[in-house]
Amino acid sequence: MEHVGSALVSDSAVWEECATQARNIIRECAESLGTGLATGGEVPLDMFITMAERRGIRGIRPDCSVRAALILFELVLAEVVGELGPGTAERDQITTLATTLSRSLFSRLEAGAKGYDAFLLHQIRIVNDADRRKLAREVHDRLGNALSLAMYQLEIVAAGDPKGTKGIAAAVDVLSEAITELAAITTGLRTEAGGNTLRDALTAFVGSVGRSTPTAEIRVNGSQSWVSTEVMDETFLILREALRNAFAHSRATLVAVDVDIAPHEIWARVVDNGIGFDPSLPMRANGLHSMRERAELLSGSVMFGSSPGVGTRVAVWIPLPIDVG
Repeated sequence: MEHVGSALVSDSAVWEECATQARNIIRECAESLGTGLATGGEVPLDMFITMAERRGIRGIRPDCSVRAALILFELVLAEVVGELGPGTAERDQITTLATTLSRSLFSRLEAGAKGYDAFLLHQIRIVNDADRRKLAREVHDRLGNALSLAMYQLEIVAAGDPKGTKGIAAAVDVLSEAITELAAITTGLRTEAGGNTLRDALTAFVGSVGRSTPTAEIRVNGSQSWVSTEVMDETFLILREALRNAFAHSRATLVAVDVDIAPHEIWARVVDNGIGFDPSLPMRANGLHSMRERAELLSGSVMFGSSPGVGTRVAVWIPLPIDVG
């Protein structure tokens, strides 16, 4: 899994979970060969939801599991076909095995995806609740006092105080201040439109390189309002270095940057179709080392997947703090 840059290998506990599931799948396949019946497909949903949530917290997305499942499928099937000779009985066995293997794999993937969805919905609910509490505080602290003071001044006027004219002027001043505060609050609620976004910054860098190849495709999903300026700047520097390496060394014709920004994480991929490299070689104090260091300072990670002749995949994960105050 290291050669494809899978995040599953970045955590020993998660990797052991994968190994356990692989052993269970292989056991089910062996049992099906012994009985001649396709089995598998029944998994404990609660356990897999919990497992998916743990992986979500570590920034491991469901597509990592999908890739691992496909690799396991190909390895097991190739091993069996290599052992069995030609003939009707052998082909029937292969069919039974393949059916069991696919059911065992993809029922787990379905359960894992549902668990990850549940995790995402939970995180979004936390963010929405925090936003509502923040808005309530802003309205109470910044508008409540001003409006109360204006009401007090107007009550003085209504009571027939001889200084009522001054009270009206004071109330007008306070209400004007409240309108200014309201404008500041509503401005903060607006989503960013254009401006200095991550996509703009990456596009500008590609333009500054001044080369026609590789062609760069940049996609950014989600809202930057969930990310502090400091974290966004560091994320840009990491992705810029990945792009710079692709332009300088990959000999690729295409490099694609995909960034997903969620309330709890940033997940990005930089993939090119170039000549690749051997990631097992010692990593010098170069751009790759710098990318990994920057991510680790943010409690995140950078994974490199490549081999000569098949291009390079860079996977970046940055966790984001959830404001629950």
